[in-house]
Parts: sequence; C-alpha cells; structure tokens
Amino acid sequence: MHFPSLGVLLLASLFTVTVQADQTCRSNLEESTPTSRFVFNDNGTVTDKETKITWMRCAMGQKWDGKTCTGNAQSYSWQQARDAVAELNSDTFGEPTKWRLPYVPELASITERKCFEPRVNLTVFPATPSKAFWTGMERKGDTEKAYAIDFGGGSVMPSKKSNAAYIRLMLDGPDGKWWQMKDMSNKKH
Repeated sequence: MHFPSLGVLLLASLFTVTVQADQTCRSNLEESTPTSRFVFNDNGTVTDKETKITWMRCAMGQKWDGKTCTGNAQSYSWQQARDAVAELNSDTFGEPTKWRLPYVPELASITERKCFEPRVNLTVFPATPSKAFWTGMERKGDTEKAYAIDFGGGSVMPSKKSNAAYIRLMLDGPDGKWWQMKDMSNKKH
C-alpha cells in the first residue's frame, strides 16, 4: 500500500488553508454598484459619483500598490478603530484630513446586492474580506454595541464594541455629509 509522504500532506494542507473561495454573483440581478459609478483616483481612493463620498479602496492594514490591495486587512475593536482613524488624521504632515468611519447607510451604499462572499464590487474594492466592517454608529440605548455590516452576506448587525471587525474609511463629499443622522426619538408612529 502506498501512502503520500509527510511533505506532500503538509503542502496540501497549507494549500487548502490559503485558497480563498471565489465571489458569487447572480446574473439575474442588476448591479447596485457598477464600476462606472466610481471615479478612480491615483492615490488608492475612489469617488462615488452618486454619493460624492471618497472611499479608501483598501481596508485598513492593506496597502494600495497601484493595481490592487495587498497585505492583510487588520481587525479592530470599535474603540481601536476610532483611535486608528484619529491617528491617521493627525499623521498628515500639516495637511488636515477628515477620514472617518461611515454611517450604516454610507457603508451600505457600496455593498453589491448582486454578489456575496464578498458583497462588494471587487473591481472597485479589490481583496475585500468577506467579514464584518465597523460603522461609526452606536446602537441607541446600548452603549456596549455599535453597528457593523457583514461583507460576506450583507447584513447589518449591532455588535459588541469589544468584537473585532475591519474598517474602510471615507471622506465626505464637497457638499458635506451625503447622509445625515437624525434623532429618531421624537418620531411619531
């Protein structure tokens, strides 16, 4: 009886760990984030023509190499994510920047409803993990939770702030915020 060598088994197990599943897209649905909706900037960002938001093409921790996002996205607790944004905004050599965590509707605006695993246009946002991404919105009435969007399946969920999630940062457009958070407590039913 012939058994594979230990080296072959180790190589095969290493290979299966690093293989990533392909994105699945449904052909019967229209694209919600067509590539033509974005202006590709030279600095690793894109500007959404519809919302006027400028997005980092890569998740924090990844680097733009001129063609794609390389390296590994870094996960953060919600407070660590806020601290990372503050550090990035202060480390600009005199040029003020206003990167921030997006609100739920802003981050949801770049989810691709036609595709999942990840639920994003990979031409616009390459190498996006199929994982949860933090938003800047806390859950009202629960100071222990903030909202995240799962870029695997696309669901929005409140998550404990101590949990780890990825972040994709944005800059408001020239006319200010595309979406304004309103106080819903005075809303009549």
